[in-house]
Amino acid sequence: MNTKEQKTKEELTAIIMARLRAHPEWNDIISVAITQTVQSAPYRHNWEAAFTHSGQAVAPEGAFRIITELQNKYDLSDD
Repeated sequence: MNTKEQKTKEELTAIIMARLRAHPEWNDIISVAITQTVQSAPYRHNWEAAFTHSGQAVAPEGAFRIITELQNKYDLSDD
């Protein structure tokens, strides 16, 4: 049984961007895109995130940790 809270793409994007903005040193991350994936088991995540950057920057490891934390907490709703 899946016990993760459901969020829309817009809600997930807002949560992620708010968490990223708490780190001014990551201000080169301009946006995040959420895509739905096939959920192979109820405890697995059903979405991925990709970052858009200014310049040739690479997202820091901490940004990916935020994504993993949120994937463990929220599922992408079908809406």
